[in-house]
Formats: sequence, structure tokens, C-alpha cells
Amino acid sequence: MKLRETLRKLVDRVRSSGFLKSVLTLSSGAVVGQAINFFGMPIVGRVYTPAAMGDYTVITTNAGVISSLACLGMMTVFLLPERDEEARGLSRLVLFATLLITTVAALGLWLVAPFWRIFSTEETPYTLALGVLWLYIVCNTVSNICYAYANRQSLYRVLFWNPVLYAGSNVVLSILFGVLNWGFLGYTLASILAFVVNIAHLMLHGNAFKRVSESDCRPLPLLRKYRRFPIYQMPANLISSLGTQIPVQMMERFYSSTALGMYSMALKVLSLPTTLLATPVNRVYFQEASQRYNRGEDIGEFSFNILKANIKIAMIPIAVLIVFGEWIFALFLGEQWTEAGTYAAILGVSQLFAFCASCLSGCFVIVNRNQLNLADALFTLLYNAGLAGFMFWHLPDVYVWVWIISILNIIRVMLLQGIFLKITGVSTRRYLLFNLGYVIIPLALVWGIRVLFHAYIV
Repeated sequence: MKLRETLRKLVDRVRSSGFLKSVLTLSSGAVVGQAINFFGMPIVGRVYTPAAMGDYTVITTNAGVISSLACLGMMTVFLLPERDEEARGLSRLVLFATLLITTVAALGLWLVAPFWRIFSTEETPYTLALGVLWLYIVCNTVSNICYAYANRQSLYRVLFWNPVLYAGSNVVLSILFGVLNWGFLGYTLASILAFVVNIAHLMLHGNAFKRVSESDCRPLPLLRKYRRFPIYQMPANLISSLGTQIPVQMMERFYSSTALGMYSMALKVLSLPTTLLATPVNRVYFQEASQRYNRGEDIGEFSFNILKANIKIAMIPIAVLIVFGEWIFALFLGEQWTEAGTYAAILGVSQLFAFCASCLSGCFVIVNRNQLNLADALFTLLYNAGLAGFMFWHLPDVYVWVWIISILNIIRVMLLQGIFLKITGVSTRRYLLFNLGYVIIPLALVWGIRVLFHAYIV
């Protein structure tokens, strides 16, 4: 009876909380989409060569760099305006900028191709690969704009189906094109067409690019009004991308591809909560917090409560991975991945903070402090460059290296979250006590259990 009553109270709480209902709706769609990918990959992996997969990775990696410039750093701007017409004007501005900058970039890369190439592909001519790159960037950006506008309209049932439609169409088309032996082009075309399916589905319920009539909602006035994004956010995105690549490059260069593979697999497993929960939470949080801030309401306590709730959710799986990481990786991935469990144990605390940071992603944009994002990107780049210099002078054990990366990331996230909460009225002392009581002491106890477990049982 107590269990039934507890479950009934939980259901009533979810029903009465618009925030929880929205998060559950979005996260459910993400879970279904991930399940489709999971069951489809064994087939997809058999109809494509590693070269095709490698060429696709090259395209998407370079697309991320160009996209950070092409969208003017404005992909988080669409939920900020009070008027829908202004949001649509911003959608049109980002679309025009993406088309212009991506076209100029692709043409520029084509012109300098005889002297220098940004990438090389094994299965596809370079000129054709540049065309695919252009198409991928544009479709991906338009899909993200449409998603953001639907999120602004609180169309959560529509957004539930979006990852499901993308995953389903991507897997089906990938298998079809793979059977037809289209190689890299088929694999990439499947992804692009899946974006097109997403765009059509979202546009059917809300046109983010509908013509605007008010003069202040046209591109140039909006670019002046939101100039903090291209001034601060765009370079921040570029610098952040460069900074986060340094540890990966250093690990491959100074240790081995095997060590990098273990490190990457550990991060891939640890990032699952971010994909399944933190991203949906953030999309709802960003919309809700933006609306509250525009109304002049307090968002500090609201943000702090979300932070506390998510720490509690993520603590248990992180604790399990810290204690039993080696066993879990060996059981589910094979004995060859046992060492990845050790990396996961070291990175667990860092990824716990990264998970919570993902839930509040874009918080400085909400309070018009984009310059702090740029400062964070510069700080990340500088300390990672410093780490690279340190490795030239003294090469530590690989586990010591991972510990250093993890600790620096923890300090960085704690500092950023503390600054944001301070800006929004939450005292620094309260935030530090929260970290002490909910994170540092519990995880110190978990690590004590791990040490004892490995010393006397394993």
C-alpha cells in the first residue's frame, strides 16, 4: 500500500508540474530515438566500409567549425525575445547568414584546393565532398532553428516525435543506400535527408521563417540589437572547440591510440545521461528561464533547484561506475575494454559536473552576459595549452594526466556555476556548502569504498 501511495503521489506530482511533464516528454523521445539507433547500428555497420564512416566523420567535424562561424554564434538566441515575430526575424537572420557564410567558405575552399585542402576523403572527390559539406551545414542549421522555434512555442509533443523521426528515417535510409552500395555519399545523404524530414515535420506545426512585417524585426536591426552574439558568442564557440581538442590530441601524441580509445569510450558512456536527460532538461530550462527573466522574475532559485535535483539523479550511476567501472565495461563491452572502466572512475566526478552544466547550458546568454562565455572559452584554451606545454616538459603517467584533466574541469564548472548563481542572487556560501554536502563528501566516501573494494575483494 505504501508503494502504491508513493507511486500515486509521484504521478500526481508529474501531472501537476509543467516543467517535469515537458522534460519527461522530450527525454522519452530521445530515449526512443537512441533505441532505434542502437538496434539499427549492427545492420548499418555491415553495409558500409570503415572508409565511408571515416569520410563522414571528417565532414561532420569540419562542419562544426564552419557552422560556429556561419550561424554568428546565435543558435541560443531564439528563445530570448518576448515577441514571436522577433524570434522569426532572428530565424531568418541566422538562415541568411548561414547560407552566405557557408557558400563563401565552400567556394573559398574550392579555389584554394590546388594549394591546400581542409580535409581528404578516401571514397569521394574533394569537390563533391565540399558540396556535401555545404548541404550538411545548411540542413543541420535549419533543423536546429526549427527545433528551437518549436521549443519556444512549447510544442513538446511535436518535439517528442522529432528525434524518433530523425533516427528512424536516418537508419532506414542508411540501410537502403548501403545496400545500393552508395558508400560515403549514401551514408551522408541519409543523415541530410533525415534533417529534411525533421524540418518538414517542424515547419508543419510552426513556420520559423514566416515573413515579418515590423521594421525592427528585419536582419540589420536585429543584428545590431543582438550584436553581443557575433562579438562574444561566435569567437567563444570557436575558441572552445579548439581548447577542448587539445587534451585529445595530446593523449594520442604522447601516449597511444589505445589510451585515447579507452578515454573516448569512457567519455562516450559517461555522456549518455547528458544525451538522454540533460539535453531535454536544458531545452525546457532555457525556455522557462528566458521567459521568467524577461518578465523580471527571479531565476536564481529556479536554476539552483534544477542543479540540486540533477545532482541527486546523476549521483547514483556515477557512484556505481566509480566502484564497479572495470567490471561494468568488461561485462558489456568485452574484456578488452576493462581499462576504460578505470578512466570512467577517474572522469566520473568531472562528468557529474559536466552533466549539471549541460542542464543549465546557455545560462549566461539568458542574463545577457555573453562575454563570460568568451572568457570561459579563453580560460579553457589557455589552461589546456598550459597542459600541453607541461607535457613537453614532464610526461606524467596516463592516469595522472586524466586526473589533472578531470580536476581542472571540475574547478572550471564550479567557478562558472558559482558566478552565474551569484549574478542571479544565490549566495556563494550556499553554493559551496551544497557542493560540499552533495558532491565532495559523498564522492570521497564512494572513492573510499572503491579503494577498499579493490584492495580486499578484487
